[in-house]
Amino acid sequence: MPALLFSPRGRLAPAPFARAVSAVYLAAFLSQLLAAPPVVARAGLAPFALVQALAVWCWYCLHAKRARDAGEDTLAALAVAGLYALAVVLLVLMLALIADPFPGNAASAPAAGLADFIVWLPLLAMLTGDPHPGLFGYVAIAALILVVVTMLVAIAFSIIVGRRPSAAPMPAAP
Repeated sequence: MPALLFSPRGRLAPAPFARAVSAVYLAAFLSQLLAAPPVVARAGLAPFALVQALAVWCWYCLHAKRARDAGEDTLAALAVAGLYALAVVLLVLMLALIADPFPGNAASAPAAGLADFIVWLPLLAMLTGDPHPGLFGYVAIAALILVVVTMLVAIAFSIIVGRRPSAAPMPAAP
């Protein structure tokens, strides 16, 4: 199992690729829980960034194997993984700029609702709540759009690579 997710070497057929990449996307989505205000107040953004970095590496390994199985080069997978990693860095920077950790006194801390554990909802609420967001608001909206577009590119790439047929088996080395 570790070789499947952590090594870019080898080949991977379409069906196991679809299952494995779905698990990676689910893990990346659930990592939003690590960027929730209650977690950030206690541990900072490092756990979220580490899980995202791990998800990017697993994503690349799976796509490199799948591309190799389809008889294609792995550079496109590396490029998309690099773009996704840059989008994660941008998202972490945005979260760090707007993070408002809870006060140190637990008695005065507000109760955390379910929406606090989904990163996009507080970001969107903050960015769309002000009719005149100012320069920071416009830059943050543009950055958020870049992050979302990058995620859509990664998903589209996964679909495209996952649908390619397997190439003929590689000849054995003499």
